[in-house]
Amino acid sequence: MTRPQLEAGLRRLTDSLLGAMLGALVYAAWVLFVNWDAGHRIAMTAASFHWVMSTFLTYTGTGVMRQFYRLADRPRVGALLACGGGLLFTYALLISVHHAIGTPHIALTLAAGAIPTLVFCISYSSLLVRTEVTRIPCSAGRSAHVSKSASKCAS
Repeated sequence: MTRPQLEAGLRRLTDSLLGAMLGALVYAAWVLFVNWDAGHRIAMTAASFHWVMSTFLTYTGTGVMRQFYRLADRPRVGALLACGGGLLFTYALLISVHHAIGTPHIALTLAAGAIPTLVFCISYSSLLVRTEVTRIPCSAGRSAHVSKSASKCAS
């Protein structure tokens, strides 16, 4: 298997609902653990909501990140926009939902996921640079759509 094939397979898994559901299990287990002292019912509620949110965030967040990426004219700028936009989208939703459901330890609940979430956003943004078709400027006001193999300016 070549590197581009491996990257394409990783991109398909990351963009899939199954990939999102599997990734969310790790976060849900942590949420259950850190909220256990508040009681079984509250801990299970927080973990369940967090699993659903994490699945949703991963599945839709990759789409949000792709949209931010596509706003840029250069791949590296797109990666920065994608990473920042993904983090903003993720934490705005997580904090508001945990606040709404009364999670007792929101900061602690989200703390363990901060580094993996940052790593995911950076990694996915880097994956976009290698696999996403990018719009770049051409001369004379035209734009190009570029992939790894070809560049074509539109008139």
